[in-house]
Amino acid sequence: MDAVSQDSFTVCEHCNSINGPMNKYCSQCSFPIRGSEGEKASFLLTVSSRRRFLDDARQKIKSARTVIFVLAALFFVFGLFVGFAMDDFPSMIVSLVLCLIYLLLAAWCNQNPFGAILTAFIIYVTLIMVNMLVDPETLFQGIIIKIGIIAWLVKGIRSAHEAKGYLRELQNLRAVPVDAE
Repeated sequence: MDAVSQDSFTVCEHCNSINGPMNKYCSQCSFPIRGSEGEKASFLLTVSSRRRFLDDARQKIKSARTVIFVLAALFFVFGLFVGFAMDDFPSMIVSLVLCLIYLLLAAWCNQNPFGAILTAFIIYVTLIMVNMLVDPETLFQGIIIKIGIIAWLVKGIRSAHEAKGYLRELQNLRAVPVDAE
């Protein structure tokens, strides 16, 4: 068996993987190790743009998480008001439980943003629908705020889904941001 000299192997500039002498692209990250400068620049531009897209998606997820915290605060204040000012303790307990649920969803948003924001959205829309069935006038009370909350949550859901895709692409390119590992 002939021994292959170490000089014939190439170390990838991008991920430091060792590649065979015939490889034009890195076997680990697809970096064009024997490509032109234009191909190398294009690869690095792709990685850079995916990182920017991921950062943008994370900012939108952060906004949706803030909305979940705002919902928790609103349910807390409403629960206290209904319980103590109107002597409606069952409604106070329901509001405080909803506050706790939204706080848990906001905490879960760090580990699974898509699932947490989607769950928050489903709970919020369900509450609007139940209130509408009980009292149809409640649908139009605070409609602008309701639409705003729904829009932020939908944007967060979409961004969380996009972030998953960008992160997957960066993992395939062996260019995962440090905070995502």
